[in-house]
Amino acid sequence: MSAVVMVSTILLSMVWLHWLTDVSQRPLRMQWLQSAFQASKPLSLPTWLFSPEVWDSWCETIHRVTSACFFLSGAVRANSAANGWQYLRSLWTGASSSTKYERDPFDLLFAIVWGMILFVIRFVCMQCFLLPLGHMLVSRPSGNPAQSETKLHRRISRFAEQGWVLILYATSLLLVVLAIQRQPFWVWKPEHLWLGYPVTTMDALSKAVYLWEASNYIHQVFVIHLEERRSDYWQMLTHHFVTLLLIGGSYVSCFHYVGFAILLLMDPADICLSLAKLSKYMGCTTLCDVLFAIFMLVWIITRHIGYAFVWWSCYKDAPRLTSFGTTYNLASGHMLTPTSYVFFLVLLGMLQMILLVWLGMILRIALRVVTAQGAVDTRSDDDSD
Repeated sequence: MSAVVMVSTILLSMVWLHWLTDVSQRPLRMQWLQSAFQASKPLSLPTWLFSPEVWDSWCETIHRVTSACFFLSGAVRANSAANGWQYLRSLWTGASSSTKYERDPFDLLFAIVWGMILFVIRFVCMQCFLLPLGHMLVSRPSGNPAQSETKLHRRISRFAEQGWVLILYATSLLLVVLAIQRQPFWVWKPEHLWLGYPVTTMDALSKAVYLWEASNYIHQVFVIHLEERRSDYWQMLTHHFVTLLLIGGSYVSCFHYVGFAILLLMDPADICLSLAKLSKYMGCTTLCDVLFAIFMLVWIITRHIGYAFVWWSCYKDAPRLTSFGTTYNLASGHMLTPTSYVFFLVLLGMLQMILLVWLGMILRIALRVVTAQGAVDTRSDDDSD
């Protein structure tokens, strides 16, 4: 709770600063500045502290920084960034195709701040919707009344957590699919992951989605420490950090086509798993087993077969269709060198190793289903969950 209050306070302060430093609020700022100057006369403070030019300069800087926290930066055309909400209105249409965005140092602020926003949204969604829904839908465990009550509250908490995961990854998958529709590559055209490299610009939706995915994993790094620690805590934490390295590195290096392909493969299995867990907490055991079978099939197809297909394209097509540089060139966006090539292949390999560890857990659960014991999350300390 204290973490949510602290994050909310920071966000509200940033919103207030963004409003206060807007050009439209200059008359109000000048009024406050004049009042402060009159009040400070007995203190003999330097007059430059109350100079309108100094304050205008500071306000312009603060406003630019706070704008970058909430809105996209790096518009190729200067006038395209005049309205901070312009790119939001164009997410569902093709209207944004004429406005392109480059990488910008302020993009890091955007990802971090939206990670904080997701953290607050999660808390509000859990308290106002998912926990009350859990009280209505979660089945009561049998057994000792005192132990049963403890298990019930635990199940309700897990139900809410999985409900949030379902919302998060369903939204993520929808946004990634919408963004991929604007990219030149598709499953049957893997060579387009590399043709024309480096592509240094994106449309508004593609850039917003890519940075939002980084925000998603930033918020999950915080959330993993709030939830009850499970046996795969270190695998999960390592997974989040490796994913953040891949998202950040691919974004800086203009490998975002590959990044979108990987993101498309990651989300479907998480949606299926959350649905299976929710049905388990509601007492729908048969439905849980069916959904778990679908999840296992989707997991293998996307996270191992499809993933291997993309990794092979990185291994074979990148050297064949692009030229390796001798140094990193941030200005041109050409970051593909023998070192970065090996680095990304190793990171993708590390992510696959973590997925293989989880596949082992999945197969153990599948064995329980086959032996009529039911699908149980082997990461939990309580077999009833």
